[in-house]
Amino acid sequence: MSEIIDIQIVTENIASTLEPNLRVVEFISPSWNFMIVFIAMILMVLNKQLYTARFRMMLMGLMQSSDSEKMTREWNPIVSINGLTVFVSYVAVMALIIQKILLVFSGNAMLYSSFGFYLNVCEFIMAFLIIQYLLVGFYGWLFGIEAATTHQEVAHLSTMTLLNIIMIVLGLIMLFYPTKIILIITSSIILIITAFRIIKTFFEFQILSKRNLFNNFLYFCTLEIVPLSVAVTMLCRMIVTDCVL
Repeated sequence: MSEIIDIQIVTENIASTLEPNLRVVEFISPSWNFMIVFIAMILMVLNKQLYTARFRMMLMGLMQSSDSEKMTREWNPIVSINGLTVFVSYVAVMALIIQKILLVFSGNAMLYSSFGFYLNVCEFIMAFLIIQYLLVGFYGWLFGIEAATTHQEVAHLSTMTLLNIIMIVLGLIMLFYPTKIILIITSSIILIITAFRIIKTFFEFQILSKRNLFNNFLYFCTLEIVPLSVAVTMLCRMIVTDCVL
């Protein structure tokens, strides 16, 4: 009798330990997500292959001020085909990452999983960057400090080039593993590089413009720090309440 009980206990434990657990996969990336990352990758590869020297200067412009100065002397990357491809890639991949952040952290697939919402995010980022570029150019013309504002714009474009490479790599990982930790790491890297660009550009702008330190601080707060803070706040509110306001 005891042997029968022992056998039952052993078999019950084995059955419970071998019971399969189903893996639930949420937020599976649709095919158009992969197409966006693939197109951004193709644009960056063509940029590097067709304009190797220019691409290298754009990539290293944030770290090496000499490359930034050389770009502004020889050619204007902002209005070139190189700058256009970097801009398009940046908007496309950044919008995809923002959409994934909203989708995964809010869990609201009905609002944030559609291609139409992705296009809305692209329009928002594109409008913000274009308005910022126009305001920077107007500020430089108004106070006669075009050299400083051009340097600021080139540094921003150089940061886009660097972020494009990072975001494409992390974007591929994100499409296969759309988890919160991957998105936190991706957004942290983007914010750290952006903060480094703003701080570095501020001191270089101060040297080139030779204007009052307080005025330059207000200028950077208005065009760089405040818009970034508002964008992050909007993103957080959309995650928590599904509403910007």
